[in-house]
Amino acid sequence: MKRKDGLKPLAAALKKYDRFLLSCHVIPEGDAIGSMLAMQTLLQKLGKKTMLVCQDSFPERLSCLSNKGWQEVRHLKSRPEFEAMVLTDCPTLPRIGSVKSVLRPSTVIFNIDHHISNSNFGHFNYIRPDAAATAEVVYDIYEELKVPINKETAKNLYVGLATDTGSFKYSNTTARSHEVAARLIATGINIEKINDDLHGTYSLSTMKLYSRLLGRVRTAGGGSIGWVGMKREDLKESGATHEDAEGFIDFLRYIKPVKVAFFMSELGSGKNDKAIRVSFRAKGPYDVNKVATHFNGGGHKKAAGCTIHAPMKEAERRIVETLRKEFHFS
Repeated sequence: MKRKDGLKPLAAALKKYDRFLLSCHVIPEGDAIGSMLAMQTLLQKLGKKTMLVCQDSFPERLSCLSNKGWQEVRHLKSRPEFEAMVLTDCPTLPRIGSVKSVLRPSTVIFNIDHHISNSNFGHFNYIRPDAAATAEVVYDIYEELKVPINKETAKNLYVGLATDTGSFKYSNTTARSHEVAARLIATGINIEKINDDLHGTYSLSTMKLYSRLLGRVRTAGGGSIGWVGMKREDLKESGATHEDAEGFIDFLRYIKPVKVAFFMSELGSGKNDKAIRVSFRAKGPYDVNKVATHFNGGGHKKAAGCTIHAPMKEAERRIVETLRKEFHFS
């Protein structure tokens, strides 16, 4: 099938298929999940059959969203039957992880995203790098197909927008982001409760984890680079999970002289399974997508990520070296 890009071809093609599998990237956050749930509702309103399948479990921190119908691929009892797959917030096909195992050669892939690093891997691609979140891109599809947005969908899309804009304080926030948010709020969603759920509560285990990590923050490049590494034992000792650590990188970004921050976390199970997941954040003109791409990752100019298969000390050395070289930090 010849690849087609743009809103109108993708929206028209959604009407042609009856059974859809929906998924998003591994270790999903608010934009990936909110966008996926909104697309599921849209398809159901078009009379389609849908199924949600992801590699990982539904994040506890997104309890404001519904996890009804959420399935992990490892728990599937049989191979699902579907004609097409809708992927949200996923820059490359490998980012869906083990969900890739259920794809067939005949599967028609709809790729909906806002990452500048998106590889346009779908048969139908609607990618808007100028959008603050994939939720904004999904909103366009609702408008194109003239499907009304109810309160539940508005909440899903608002969570996507609020997550990827840092509650509208990051530089990717645009006038369009505020226009879409205003229309979603007009449906009657409770934005105070949503934002409290997203940003206003921390578990005791999260605070214990943060206290361990704050004592290990390091800087380089005259203070321009800030980072910390989280080990498996940090999670064990604090009773926390990888999910609890998701927001810690913001503390690094808030350090006054820091221009680029990165957060490393040990994955795998031990000595013979070395993998480090890395998240990058930037302030000002620095493009961390370039750095993440150097390590076969990707994302946005101000927020990106990758996985490095090496011990943490080695990963740290390589990242700092690359940041110094790329941004001419001392």
